[in-house]
Amino acid sequence: MKKVLLTAVLVLFVVLAACGDERSDKEVVVDAFDNMMNAESYESSSTVDFELSGNMNDPMFDQVTSMLNDFELQVDQTYDQEAQMQEVVMDISGSIPPLSLDVQLPFLQDLENQIMYMSTDSLADNLGMMFPIPEEAKGKLVKMDLQNMQEVEGQDMPEMDQEEMQQRAQTIADDFIEQKDEGDFTQEEDRYSVSITQEDFRYLMEAFMEEFDEMFTQEEVDTFNQDFDSMMEEMDEVLTVEQFDMSMVIEDDQIQEDTIEADLLFEDPESDESMQFYMNVQTTYSNRNGDVEFSIDPENEETISFEELNQMMNDMMMQDMGGMN
Repeated sequence: MKKVLLTAVLVLFVVLAACGDERSDKEVVVDAFDNMMNAESYESSSTVDFELSGNMNDPMFDQVTSMLNDFELQVDQTYDQEAQMQEVVMDISGSIPPLSLDVQLPFLQDLENQIMYMSTDSLADNLGMMFPIPEEAKGKLVKMDLQNMQEVEGQDMPEMDQEEMQQRAQTIADDFIEQKDEGDFTQEEDRYSVSITQEDFRYLMEAFMEEFDEMFTQEEVDTFNQDFDSMMEEMDEVLTVEQFDMSMVIEDDQIQEDTIEADLLFEDPESDESMQFYMNVQTTYSNRNGDVEFSIDPENEETISFEELNQMMNDMMMQDMGGMN
């Protein structure tokens, strides 16, 4: 009898403990999302599928969309928070008749110093026909200072620390998830889904403008605040969000995979023109908080500035033109 009572008490204890740890679907997503954003390191691989279709008064539209729909895009990413480094490898394949395209472009970004590195060999191997690399530039890394390139229409963009920008963007994302209703979250086994509505676009646009108001002039901010409702009404007339879902496979409070699926319809109310845009982005994560390696190593490779490369290319072009005379 004592063993029976003890077993019953233990079973009751386990049940109560499990009930005390139960979280809503929303809470599971929020916790997993926070863990992802705060990861010290990770590797990820994304495949991007998209399809354009529509009824446009342009004879080239069908031809261009057919070409674009044939493209395949994969993005592999490696991130190290402590080193403040992020490497991205873009793999693009498709055809631009009569040429076929199979491009793999890796680049490394120094997030702390806002510097990006790209191998001249990868440019030569993949874009040699469109982007000829001078002999003296081969085997080097092109160093691009992103701070010096932040100019829009002759006006300098305000300097912002990359890590700070990521943290502020994370705040917007966290707030966005938090303000969603519990009913917007569903679960099927380990996959959790979040529906995104047209009203959510309003929220995100407004939140972005408020968080990054220093990126805009006071006149632009005032205009945005005054015309926001009318802009949203105009958007509602043109854009119909037929589907916008985000889903995640979550195990042990970690996102193993996420998928974004969007189906957007753009219609011109003053004509019969319309365009449908479908996109599916699937990302898998691995090696979270583990030791990661980068294929680009600025400390042990020779670098040249983007300006130096540009000058070399100009000199090569002038020499080629001189040889033709």
